Amino acid sequence: MKQPHLIYTTLAGFSLIGIGLCLCRFAYTPLIPSMIDADWVTRSEAGFLGGFNFLGYLLGCLAALFFVQKIGVKLLLRVSLVLAVCGLAMCSWDLGFAWLACGRLVTGFAGASLVIQSPSLILQHVPDDWKKVVSGVMFSGAGATIVVVCLMLPMFLNSSVSDGWLFETGLTFLAALIAWPIIATAKSAQEADTSSLPPLNRKATRGLVLLGAAYFLAAISVTPHTLFLTDYLHERFTASPALSSQLFSLLGVGFLLGAFCSGILAKWLGTPLTLIGNYLLGAVAVLTVLLTSSITVITVSAFLIGFFLLCNVPLTSIYTEEISGPIRHSRAWGAITMCFALGAAVGSYGMSALLSLGATYYQLFLIAQVTAVISFGISVLLFFIHPADKKC
Repeated sequence: MKQPHLIYTTLAGFSLIGIGLCLCRFAYTPLIPSMIDADWVTRSEAGFLGGFNFLGYLLGCLAALFFVQKIGVKLLLRVSLVLAVCGLAMCSWDLGFAWLACGRLVTGFAGASLVIQSPSLILQHVPDDWKKVVSGVMFSGAGATIVVVCLMLPMFLNSSVSDGWLFETGLTFLAALIAWPIIATAKSAQEADTSSLPPLNRKATRGLVLLGAAYFLAAISVTPHTLFLTDYLHERFTASPALSSQLFSLLGVGFLLGAFCSGILAKWLGTPLTLIGNYLLGAVAVLTVLLTSSITVITVSAFLIGFFLLCNVPLTSIYTEEISGPIRHSRAWGAITMCFALGAAVGSYGMSALLSLGATYYQLFLIAQVTAVISFGISVLLFFIHPADKKC
């Protein structure tokens, strides 16, 4: 395949991240109130399904880190796109909790491979001067997709929960068709092998450890917003499933703007300072839920969390490359992403278990606040460990 045009390259990355981060993961949340009302799952079971998704995500991280050296990036990404469509299609039928859990596990696995391998695949075709901007636009695919899902999903849920799942399956299939051609430019198994590279120096290793720790805690801190917010609005404020989905779209708008602004801010302020400001924003966003009972303020908080999360993902990917270098980026980014997957699994399983034991959503947001503050502190420490945008 000849060198793809920059516009198509960006669109393909936009589609791959839209599938990996949105359709395989966060697009599940607007469906939860309808699934509970239709007796597909209980409130705690809905949370555990999120946990199975993150378990699949963790397994996908391991595959993207280690198995890719045997089969190559090309085959891994193509299999992941097929699994993303199949996993979402599985969830279109209520054949019991185990069946739905399997579907969420499959989509989680697919999403991880796409999120880990897509940035390196896309950015190899992008000039250095444009990498930060294209990275932000690429990750905004998750935001744009969740906005489309949240605004259009109620029309399908009015018919049935199954139709809602099938709508998301159709979007995934369309995005996969757009991205499929660029996968031909991915590396073979031999080219993907980085085992012969010398190890990172101590400073770079410390930087990556701190970056991973902050990312792990960030995953826990966003769990109440990204997994339970629609049902929280449904339960606490008696918002209808359709209204909950529409309000959740503000989180998607935050996704969109956060991802788009990340590259611009990183280019202007530098990645380390931008990351510090973003972690502070995340802590403030969680705090607003604890301090108010206004549905308006809580939905604004959802917007801020969306901005924080999808600004954080490309910033962390960029920072990983600045610390590890472009050749090691895919492997290092895979390890950092696995930290997020672990945090997400701990958050979803742990908080679902707390709900089943009688905990309130307020208590879950309190846990999120503590982890958000700690992750902000780690980002500040990271600035002193690795303050400059230069590779080690």
